[in-house]
Amino acid sequence: MLKYALTLVTVVAFSGVLQAQSFKFSIGYGVPWISQQVGTNSSTTYSTTLNPETNSSVQRTTNSTENVRGSFGAGINASAAFTYTLSENIGIELGISYLSGKEYSTNASFTDLQFDQLVALYREHETSKSRGILFTPALKFITQQRIFTPYFLVGPVVGKINFRRELERYREEGGTSSTEFRTTKFTGGVSIGLRGAVGVTVIVTKKVSLFSEIGFTGMNYYPKESEITRYVIDGENKIDNLTVNVRKTIFVDKVENDSQNTDDNTPNRSVRIPVAMSSMSANVGVILSLQ
Repeated sequence: MLKYALTLVTVVAFSGVLQAQSFKFSIGYGVPWISQQVGTNSSTTYSTTLNPETNSSVQRTTNSTENVRGSFGAGINASAAFTYTLSENIGIELGISYLSGKEYSTNASFTDLQFDQLVALYREHETSKSRGILFTPALKFITQQRIFTPYFLVGPVVGKINFRRELERYREEGGTSSTEFRTTKFTGGVSIGLRGAVGVTVIVTKKVSLFSEIGFTGMNYYPKESEITRYVIDGENKIDNLTVNVRKTIFVDKVENDSQNTDDNTPNRSVRIPVAMSSMSANVGVILSLQ
């Protein structure tokens, strides 16, 4: 949080040097634009029944699998920016946004029935969600100033993302049951992408204008590391039972493993994975003149 605050102060100070002419604030909601598979929903049932005609057992397996696609850049966002006009038709914006990403859920289950009696049941429920701070400097291209003024923006987007997964497992077998709850946090790394937007401003008074815009953000997040921060088995905290190798993972471009040289006291290493953060969002807000 301190890093975010310092960065915001830097943006404000830099905009002050440029003698910003206005300040804008908006809220909006984004939907997935360039999506990826974020998980699967699956269900499997294994059953054994009795064929009354032959008096023999009949085994049957049914299953279904469904891909879940999306982007963790979708969701609620709030943005603020200082703006400065370079000429009649060109300006710049120095902005910052907070993103509360959309939550995605996946489910998996396995059921074993023997002659209509439950032998085993496994259920798994996983949720994933992101939050982030996005820095959005942009060039602004403006048509001739009037009551209704169309414009479009283009520029880079730099994101500091936090990503989390929550896993719940339930197991019932042999007349006993057990539960598992696990939280994994993915951190580190800076995301860089491209952002564009088209919009229109409406002059209300000399000091106040309203605006609405449609924005497009193309970006992926590559976490540097992950850590299991909660591990509860049957209501008991078991996080201390996990070795460092199980609890922590470092993501790299290349992994070479040797089962003879595994160290439980060093983090596991895994190949980097992209997390889709692209979105198309609709925003509305207010522009306040500072002059």
